Amino acid sequence: MKKKYYQHKETIHSFSWKTLQVFGKQGVIFLIFFMSANFLAPEKFGLFSYLMAIVALFIIFCDFGISSATSKYVAEYKAKKSKDLNKILFSVSIAIIGLATIISLFIIFFGRFIFKEYSLLLYFIPYLFLFPLTSTLDGVYRGLKDFKKLSIITLVVGFISLIASYFLIKSYFLIGAIISQNLLFLLLTIFLFIFRRETKFQLDKKILKKIGRYALIIGITSIAYYLYSRADILILKYFDYLIEISYYEILNKIFLIVLIPFTILGQVIAPNITRLYSKNNYKILKEKLIKHILFSLIIGTVISLVLFLGLPMIIKLFLRDYFTNEILTMLNLLLLILPLRLLATIIAQGHTLATGNAHFSMWTMIPAGIFNILLDFYFISLFGFIGVIYSTLICYTFAIVSFSTLYYLKLNRLIRRKVS
Repeated sequence: MKKKYYQHKETIHSFSWKTLQVFGKQGVIFLIFFMSANFLAPEKFGLFSYLMAIVALFIIFCDFGISSATSKYVAEYKAKKSKDLNKILFSVSIAIIGLATIISLFIIFFGRFIFKEYSLLLYFIPYLFLFPLTSTLDGVYRGLKDFKKLSIITLVVGFISLIASYFLIKSYFLIGAIISQNLLFLLLTIFLFIFRRETKFQLDKKILKKIGRYALIIGITSIAYYLYSRADILILKYFDYLIEISYYEILNKIFLIVLIPFTILGQVIAPNITRLYSKNNYKILKEKLIKHILFSLIIGTVISLVLFLGLPMIIKLFLRDYFTNEILTMLNLLLLILPLRLLATIIAQGHTLATGNAHFSMWTMIPAGIFNILLDFYFISLFGFIGVIYSTLICYTFAIVSFSTLYYLKLNRLIRRKVS
């Protein structure tokens, strides 16, 4: 009983600090986004959101799952008390810098032939290095359960960045919004590196190879996820729905803020799930999985109802220029899958990634992503811009239900194998 109490106490302590950190980081990102929406005209803000969607695709190849895989292996090496633990950060950072350099050179030499917005994309070059490095550092701190230090650093940096971003966006508009993104992640990268004092500046190819194999699966999954999430923005731009992109992104950012506590919960429980899986405690894992699924669906339904009633008033009050019938229609449809998004967040962060089963996401999200692209073009031709939302509803539901079911079935197989 006493041991169980201390386990819950540790989880609550970690969850509290991680909540503070993520709300600090995502809150700053959201406020910078909010300032951009207010200082920029809807069409310019749509262009900014489109550029961010393009950069998000490049970021996938700069990181390619390394940051998520790092968190898993840091937790695993810590549990085993491995001497190689402190070599992980430097090794994976070298890999990320190498990938980001390749992508940056591609943009510099070939971007002018592919994108009309080439000159604006060049401002994002530092972001290609800084965002994945920050994510990797975040993963190291998570794996070590060093949530308190991570939280304090993020809050201090976020406060500084927020003040600077206000003046940058107000003075330089679109360019200022882009520079604000670079500034935030530059400061985060510097401070997180400085306070990770145990890092050994030694490249370990064995560690890199081990993490790289698992990262490859996560990276492919990230591409698949992009196909039925951010790719919608690229398709809307193809059909010249630039203002509608701004509506889509506003709702997307709001939902990301709503999902923050559940992302945190998944990341906080992940090290414990990794430990249970490594010790073959599959029956306990199955029980936890069922509890987390039921919790996600019930809480997600309640949140959807609250947002249905309250979010239109918030948009009207703070983003009056964006309060239209189009954004309300998008909102009502996207709320239908919010419980599933909640479920996917907890199960992916807390279970499949933590146990080395990210391939289930890959198997389901790749067909879902490809099908989403095809449905986007077909539904837009039938229903206009709202077609991308119909496509998302169908493909997201398929992907989440499928990968959760596959993970559940694997736990059943492992339980039977252990008994026999």
